[in-house]
Amino acid sequence: MKRLWPGSLVGQLLLVVALMLLLAQGINSFLLYRGAQNQNLVESSTAAVSRIAFGLDRQAGDRPVRRGGAMRPRRWGRLKYGPESAVTGRMRRLPELEARAGQAFANMGIGFSDIRAAFTTDLPPDMTGHLIGANRGGWRNNPINRSMGGRPAPTETRGYVTISARQADGQWVSIASTVRGRTPLMVRTLLFQTITIYLLMLVPLILLGRYISRPLKSLTARAHAFQPGETEPLPEQGPPDTRELIRAFNAMSARVSRMINEKDVMLGAIGHDLRTPLAALRVRVENVEDETERERMVAGIEDIDHTLDDILSLARLGRSQEQADPVDIRSLIETIVDEFSDLGHQVHYQRGEKQSALIRETLIRRALRNLIGNAILYGKSADISVEKSGDRLMINVDDDGPGIPADNIDAMFEPFRRGESSRNRATGGSGLGLTLARAIARDHGGDIILKNRDNGGLRATLVLPVG
Repeated sequence: MKRLWPGSLVGQLLLVVALMLLLAQGINSFLLYRGAQNQNLVESSTAAVSRIAFGLDRQAGDRPVRRGGAMRPRRWGRLKYGPESAVTGRMRRLPELEARAGQAFANMGIGFSDIRAAFTTDLPPDMTGHLIGANRGGWRNNPINRSMGGRPAPTETRGYVTISARQADGQWVSIASTVRGRTPLMVRTLLFQTITIYLLMLVPLILLGRYISRPLKSLTARAHAFQPGETEPLPEQGPPDTRELIRAFNAMSARVSRMINEKDVMLGAIGHDLRTPLAALRVRVENVEDETERERMVAGIEDIDHTLDDILSLARLGRSQEQADPVDIRSLIETIVDEFSDLGHQVHYQRGEKQSALIRETLIRRALRNLIGNAILYGKSADISVEKSGDRLMINVDDDGPGIPADNIDAMFEPFRRGESSRNRATGGSGLGLTLARAIARDHGGDIILKNRDNGGLRATLVLPVG
């Protein structure tokens, strides 16, 4: 069912309208069909009433019918006289037609004590000689009548209407009339009507849907590709409601850009105002004679400087001026591994096939450094491997540390949240490493995944899109 249901708003609107039109046209066709059936019954009963009235009139006047020059009684469709009604209990009685027939006979001045009308699909054998309408098709379809504009009559017979009327002397006079079925013309008319309604309704709706959906698609694409600092507004198109939505989006984009610009200016000022006194303090610390105390002061200043750098990097993420370029991930990892190895850390890389990804190298390098740094800090060593799954490239960083409780993994991405509770950088970082790494990964359309390994330790996976 999900496959049949369209995903777009216009598609859903068109499908609902089409289904409602189909339902309405189905009900309309059913009513027309029932009406045509009732009309056929009325026509057949009218012909039967007329034949009874005509036969009684001719019988009263004792006028034979001339046929082929001879004077003889009419033999086809003649009335049936008898002591019993031709309407039997197995036939379906038609009270409405009985009332119509009674009214018609009364208007013609013919009185009957009882009138019965019924419908049957099988004509009783004793009524085969008392049937009218059976040769109607042959009469209309003969060449002479067709040449005069007559149309071929339908050959389908749906059943028979039998009318019996009891006279004053107790005798019943009966006649049967053929009931025709639905005509092909009605089916073609309904089909043509349905197609016409669909064209008149759906074509304008399709055009209206495109008129509405085109600016919405442009708005969706702009929202997905939104970058702070874009000054060109999205053109206002579509109906008034859509135009108002686009106008609100443009205003929101401008406010966001202004806020980010103001934030960047503020961060620049903070960075300048803090780093300047830190540099001066570093110079003064060098004059401290106690070497142990001097090293502690320098470590504290470096801690503040690193934390400040992480904060500024996280805050400015998304406004990087660096362009994304195809980068060989294998070479990038080898460079980072060499940096940590030169510092005496145990970092191992399982070299695999060459893999390329469209990334901003400086940012991805920083994210990998944070993941590897955490692995070394909490697990003393790091094992790096690269896997590819579909359009995703996964860089795994494994350690042999204590891991993270399953219910605490998501919380580790919160700013200033650390696996070690102290604020000492020697036993834990600033608490922004994972936050910054995940922000960089998501800025590239990827993510960071943390998972405890079965044999102990933690696996941090940097997921990047490729292709």
